[in-house]
Amino acid sequence: MFLAAAFTLTTAHAVERVPGTQTYYSYSKDPITDINTSFIALYEVNDSTSGTFFTVRCANGDKPDLWVGLNTKNDLLSEEDASLDRMPAVTMRLGDDAPIVLSGSELTSVVNASQDVNTKAVAIHSAAVRRIVNGLNAGKRLVIRVNRASGGQALTYTFPAGGFSTAWSQVRACGAATTASTQPSGITLTPSTGRASGAPKFTKWYFTTCRDAASGAVRTGLVAGQAHLCDLVIETLPNGAQPVSAVFRYELEYREGGRAGKLTLDSVDTWPPSTGPVTKFRQDGDQLIFTLPLNVRARSNRVYTSINVTATVNFSNGSSKRVYEPLPVKPAD
Repeated sequence: MFLAAAFTLTTAHAVERVPGTQTYYSYSKDPITDINTSFIALYEVNDSTSGTFFTVRCANGDKPDLWVGLNTKNDLLSEEDASLDRMPAVTMRLGDDAPIVLSGSELTSVVNASQDVNTKAVAIHSAAVRRIVNGLNAGKRLVIRVNRASGGQALTYTFPAGGFSTAWSQVRACGAATTASTQPSGITLTPSTGRASGAPKFTKWYFTTCRDAASGAVRTGLVAGQAHLCDLVIETLPNGAQPVSAVFRYELEYREGGRAGKLTLDSVDTWPPSTGPVTKFRQDGDQLIFTLPLNVRARSNRVYTSINVTATVNFSNGSSKRVYEPLPVKPAD
């Protein structure tokens, strides 16, 4: 099957670069249908010709559709391979996660507006797409290895994740774009409408309780050195837009040697989760409830007093909204 989209960075809209990175993005939407037609491009670290890049696209032609693709300076397949649906073998890895081995059915050829096959490109259109996007959002570099059907040396490409989360926010998290196989369970994605032109209003947000992951004990805060599952509640005034993804970043406040300090953590959690700690979401009336896996180390020379959470929630109409909420940390017994 050919993917009916021109796989180039040519666009009538401005292409912006995330400062200090090799990540580019272009935000656009169809002037008639309001479909999000944006894309993000990551350039390969070792290709000085700029001929190798990985893209995340929000639409396929005139349809909202989240898909990703690899465009390289090398031939990945021949026109005959494409006509026989003979795809290369592709393996991906996000950071230190387990490798993702893609089956031939998850890959498609790419054609341009003239229906000519681009032999230097392949597209991915499966459940792996959401895992890739979540991993890049979490700051995990992407490595792709391609073994061509015709044989020869394997091709390995590396794409840094720096700037991706910024670009993802700028393209409104692709709005209503999704793939049927990756739509989060229980969530209905709806296109942008006149009554849902922005994010729902957040009226209040707070942590309710934390449950000890081992004993099940319920607490109002964290105990250092113990894993917890904590509920962050956001009260809203609904406008029809539905949450489709969220990113959670953390900082710690502490006392050490009689002085207070603050430390920004590198770790990032996402919903829907890709790998690692599982972040959950449920909706109760007008409340959005995210369950976060949290654990703060117990140290003898430093007393942590609070973990501060910044949550960015992305909605089905391309909007997003951010909240900041501290959660107290109690010393271990």
